[in-house]
Amino acid sequence: MSARDYFLSYVDDCGGRQQAAQRLGIPYPTICAICNGHRGISKRMAERMASASGHVLDPNKLIWVRATVVPGEAREQVA
Repeated sequence: MSARDYFLSYVDDCGGRQQAAQRLGIPYPTICAICNGHRGISKRMAERMASASGHVLDPNKLIWVRATVVPGEAREQVA
């Protein structure tokens, strides 16, 4: 399981992005950006998420979630 799949399975277990955002205390747009691949998870955010989840999430796995979508690339695909 990749780091992104690990995070996405947690989001699914929470009941979706909105519920995960509320449970983790992270803004909804940030959770969406991570799920969509536009943003990664920093060490500081991984530790914050692990703490907010009651240490259900492993920060050592979360730090490997990296952005996969190049900012200019998203606009080109839409056109």
